[in-house]
Amino acid sequence: MLVVWDCDGVLVDTERLVTRLEAEWITALGWPLTQAEVVERFMGRSERVMSTEIERNLGRELPARWYDALRAASYELFRAELTAVDGVEQVLDLLESAGVATCVASSSGHDRLALVLEITGLAERFAGRVHSAEDVQQGKPHPDLFLHAAQQQGVPVAECVVVEDSEPGVLAGVAAGMRVLGFAGGLAPTAALEAAGSEIFERMAQLPELLGVEADGLGMQQ
Repeated sequence: MLVVWDCDGVLVDTERLVTRLEAEWITALGWPLTQAEVVERFMGRSERVMSTEIERNLGRELPARWYDALRAASYELFRAELTAVDGVEQVLDLLESAGVATCVASSSGHDRLALVLEITGLAERFAGRVHSAEDVQQGKPHPDLFLHAAQQQGVPVAECVVVEDSEPGVLAGVAAGMRVLGFAGGLAPTAALEAAGSEIFERMAQLPELLGVEADGLGMQQ
């Protein structure tokens, strides 16, 4: 079995920080969006998709280096406030001790992934096993990224389990032919995750049982 982790929202608690920041910056451009609307429109999607949508709604190109400035502001916020998702380190310890293979497949770019995993102390756990939407032609909700991750890790699709927290991510995992577990402890509406085709769980402590991994002795509480 290969557990394919999304990053933002399931490994690191970036979504609550960055969607708030994005709502503020997009509103300042002249397209008023709430944090909830940013979640609905953009969570789980790549920067390329997001910038195209912003420009379409504004009717003009984004200011030069706007995304660079937003990225720098988000990185500063991450350095100040970012933490790992509650309980994820215990789950990763458990999977490692059980010999379960893991990797990351995220819509974020490699630079951001390296930063957030380093800040939260998770980088070494996934060394050499981090895959980004930058590596494929089409990001989520297309299956390309998850198929790429499985191929790079040398694991058949049927033996992969995706852990996601966004509707586009769930759709991508389903399209790839993988089992998808939808983490409903974040910002995405549970109904949307379920309708997209995932099995819902609300706390990381519930994940080992869904994966068929014994959790006794590691302090995991349901």
